[in-house]
Amino acid sequence: MRTEQASPGAGMDIDLTADLNAQDDDGLGWSTLADAHDADSVRPGAMLLAGNRHGQAVVRVVAVDDDGQVHFTILPGSVEKNWHLLGRTVA
Repeated sequence: MRTEQASPGAGMDIDLTADLNAQDDDGLGWSTLADAHDADSVRPGAMLLAGNRHGQAVVRVVAVDDDGQVHFTILPGSVEKNWHLLGRTVA
């Protein structure tokens, strides 16, 4: 869930550390639950801020495997454009 950040900007807390250029066999981004700030918030449909110090994006979690691998899709647009989606879950 989002920490107390009123708006996007420097110092954003990343929910899921990930290399946004890495893809799984299906073309989805991926990371692991061990790289999540709060593993309980990582579930299918969750909107999270993912990335690292080099780049961030709002992502929608597609699946979480039994072994802890997290698969996600990167939403089009900037973090600022998608900021309002963070912390929400869609079906």
